[in-house]
Amino acid sequence: MLTPRLLPLASILLCVLGLAACTTEPVRPREVQLTEEPGESGPRCSGPDCCADAEALEFVPQRQYCSALALDNEGKAPASASALKDAIAGARAEKIRTHDASGVLCHAYALEAQRAGDRGDGAAARSGLAAAVQACRAGFGNESNQAAQAMLDSAEQRLQNKDESAKVGEELGAVLALARKNVNAQIEADATDALGRLKGLAGDVNAERRLLTEGMEMRRKAYGENSYQTGMSYVNLGGSYMRVNDNQAGRAWYERAIAVYGTTLGMADPVTLEVRAAHAMSYSAERNHKRAQELLEAMLPQAVQTFGAQSEDTVAIINDIGNMQQHQGQSQAALLRYEEVLAIRRATMPDTVKHGRSALLAATLKHKIAGCAASGALDAEVRRIAAHLEPSVAKDEDARLYVREANDVVQQCAAPAARTARKQK
Repeated sequence: MLTPRLLPLASILLCVLGLAACTTEPVRPREVQLTEEPGESGPRCSGPDCCADAEALEFVPQRQYCSALALDNEGKAPASASALKDAIAGARAEKIRTHDASGVLCHAYALEAQRAGDRGDGAAARSGLAAAVQACRAGFGNESNQAAQAMLDSAEQRLQNKDESAKVGEELGAVLALARKNVNAQIEADATDALGRLKGLAGDVNAERRLLTEGMEMRRKAYGENSYQTGMSYVNLGGSYMRVNDNQAGRAWYERAIAVYGTTLGMADPVTLEVRAAHAMSYSAERNHKRAQELLEAMLPQAVQTFGAQSEDTVAIINDIGNMQQHQGQSQAALLRYEEVLAIRRATMPDTVKHGRSALLAATLKHKIAGCAASGALDAEVRRIAAHLEPSVAKDEDARLYVREANDVVQQCAAPAARTARKQK
């Protein structure tokens, strides 16, 4: 099943801060094979906790599911995806060990949904989670912990897409009721935190912070002081304050999260780096661009180590450093950073909007520093990318905006039209 540790943190932070621009769509759950008597006896053993169980591995779909996990840990994503597909197909085709099959589907659909979310396919993620809920109910029972966790995962995914509908609240209420009935402190804590974030989306800040605080205390007891989940509560509370520009209070919560993640995951872990970046930019929101720059520069070597020198995660940090330098009047230093980003995007995403934006940013600052005569090559690059994107402007809003802004900037350095000669009297 999905856990909060596996949810994309960038999406969570964007939604916490009210910056996510996602939509939810009604999704028809795929058909799930039901057991004859759902949850009566339950699967013998299924899911990631059973990958060392010899008897469980005799069931081929469970063995294929475990293979998918192992291959993913080895960095063999295509082979892992294939093994997961085989596990789902085998479980769906099973006619005898139907409880075991539903148990495998409960976990496999959740993993498939997680991967869909990681690659930005929200519709597939919602469909997979809806299928996981059905499978978990079929295999373990409607009121099982597995069903409650699947329902929570589904609600979490919709929250990340800023779905504040009453239905999400009803689903979370049902999860809380099951968690309390089953005395499952972890699911209760996670559902309380999710309900707090839902209140925040609806604009009820008092209810949001009350529930987030309750969820945090529950998580500290259920998971431990230095758990990922407790750290996530700190992030969510920090985001609640940041969203209303109470940067000092929000930053204090982020610092608590960084302390937890730095100790348990390491300062170079992607999760830790994500929170550190949000923490750094909180100083920029207060116009303390120097401090923000210092913190971003301290992160950069670790980002290169973790993501790679040409990763977009690394590029975002380099670009932010340039922005901080420009805010401080360090135009030449900022231009070097922008040109560094431009060089990377020329190689990694040529002729895209992001490439164009980097060229446009560098060209604009070059005009300011050295005048139009010095920016000829950058202006030409801006024009070339705009011409390449021109055919897509009717369907791509980002492309349309870039082409318009590119034309405006290039026109600033266009040669003035020759004046017409005065007429002789």
